[in-house]
Amino acid sequence: MSNSPVVSLRQSANYQRSLHVIAILTACAVFPLLFVGAGVTSKDAGMAFPDWPTSDGYLVNPPRWWEVEATRWEHGHRLIGWTVGMLAIGLAVTAWRHGGVRRIMAITVLLAIVAQGVMGGIRVREISTGWAMVHGIWGQACFVLACSTALICSRRWWSDAGRCCLPAAERLQRLCIVTTAALFVQLVLGAALRHFGSDAALVAHALWAVVSSLLVGWTVLWVIGNYPNRDIVETMGWMVGLLMAAQLMLGGVALVVTVMGGTQNAMVAWLIPTLHVAVGALVLACSTLLTLCAYRMLRPMPAAGTSVALASLVVS
Repeated sequence: MSNSPVVSLRQSANYQRSLHVIAILTACAVFPLLFVGAGVTSKDAGMAFPDWPTSDGYLVNPPRWWEVEATRWEHGHRLIGWTVGMLAIGLAVTAWRHGGVRRIMAITVLLAIVAQGVMGGIRVREISTGWAMVHGIWGQACFVLACSTALICSRRWWSDAGRCCLPAAERLQRLCIVTTAALFVQLVLGAALRHFGSDAALVAHALWAVVSSLLVGWTVLWVIGNYPNRDIVETMGWMVGLLMAAQLMLGGVALVVTVMGGTQNAMVAWLIPTLHVAVGALVLACSTLLTLCAYRMLRPMPAAGTSVALASLVVS
């Protein structure tokens, strides 16, 4: 008990509020970038400007760009990208002096966002659908990295509160990894379907959705059933489950709208597929955060002999 004030002070020193705030802002800024980018694809506006990094020769705002829908979406996407880039630079600069994993994560986020911008430029210059697909997938990876960095910079990450030893913790950790990997594969298949529209991609995306849903359901039920009231772990489990349910509903509506031609409403035709992409990014990000929390907060239950030995050390 005598060490608890020292531990508390050390945890308080490790947590940096300003860094955490910038990390949250960066992650929050990447999400609308994903949404607008998905909207650009849904509206087929990716080539509204044939040049990059300029837009019709202008670095910031070309004349009358707001008046045409295609240029409004594409240039708006680029402006949000500039904002995300500035926030990522601020995050990297702020995290540099703290060192450790926060510095590594912040630099990784910055490099990933720079790479994302370059991929977008290659997509425009090469007029390449393949690069458009890679650009979309990498954008979701950037969102996952930004959300993970925000978690690692949080007060809860540096606190011992909520950490515990529980049975089958290792199984849950491995299941979280498998589920997150399955969701990423589903993301790739969905990107292939959106950009190339092949029947094979549609079938693969639909079948893999069943696999991903079963894994998410298994993970969520295991978290809720075996680890109730474990703060952030249980919270993230619920979020993954609820978002996956919403994603499945959006996927069904998107199938009707885009493949079966079940609507004549222009807004519905682009909004539903765009929301499907955006919610998919949230599912992948929350599954990744659940995996990180499972490894950070949970430890396997020690063997009986080990428990006795630890108890004797504590008493002595």
